[in-house]
Amino acid sequence: MNPFLNMEKRKNEFTANDKKIYDAIIYQPERVISMSTSDFAKLIDVSQPALTRFIQMLGYKRYNDFRSDITSWSAQLSYQTKGESLPYFERIRLLISEVEKILTDEYLTDLSSYILSYKRIFVTGMGKSLESGHLLHSLLRKYGIFINMVPYDEIKETTDNLNEDDLLIVFSVSASPLIMDYAVNSEAKILLISVSSAGNYADRIDKLVLLPYLPPDPETSSISPVLFSMLAELIDTYIARQMAKKV
Repeated sequence: MNPFLNMEKRKNEFTANDKKIYDAIIYQPERVISMSTSDFAKLIDVSQPALTRFIQMLGYKRYNDFRSDITSWSAQLSYQTKGESLPYFERIRLLISEVEKILTDEYLTDLSSYILSYKRIFVTGMGKSLESGHLLHSLLRKYGIFINMVPYDEIKETTDNLNEDDLLIVFSVSASPLIMDYAVNSEAKILLISVSSAGNYADRIDKLVLLPYLPPDPETSSISPVLFSMLAELIDTYIARQMAKKV
């Protein structure tokens, strides 16, 4: 399993100690690779039982199994280990391979059906993520679907007038409060497309598409918005299939 993606999925469950462990692993994974459980726990000032609970929460029975996956994925995603790193495009290839494991035929079929179940769809985002919203808007308009593109500077006015039968698709790399606060306070159902867990918003969104990223920081990963655009293209393909079945 990918321990980095696994941690990201569970961030909204983290305790203060879990967050401390997570930060240490994300920014300096070589510590996990080179240290024993007790040494690592002591270094980051948590108890060994706290570290053990964290690892078990991620689905590992033993620290050595967790360390093995960290070692493998750190190398693949070009963390600095022993002064070596994979070329950028090799990292991208490995990242795309991970995306393919998530965006299966079944997953994309269910996602497109979910989107089509709404009569009115609104899509928004911030920064580079907004470009993927524009793309999805352009792609889906040709099917006669009611879909409106909402620029960030119009988000408050729009969300104030949405109802529970509407779907708001939010593209946001970090699930930023700058946009999520407006989204979750609307009456609409929320589909969040992100590379970060929904955090405090997890219970207030209807559906989350969580994509992987190049660690350590999704905000500085230039590939994240590219993945969003790839997903928009895939949604278009699968919606086209759904529409063809109705003819």
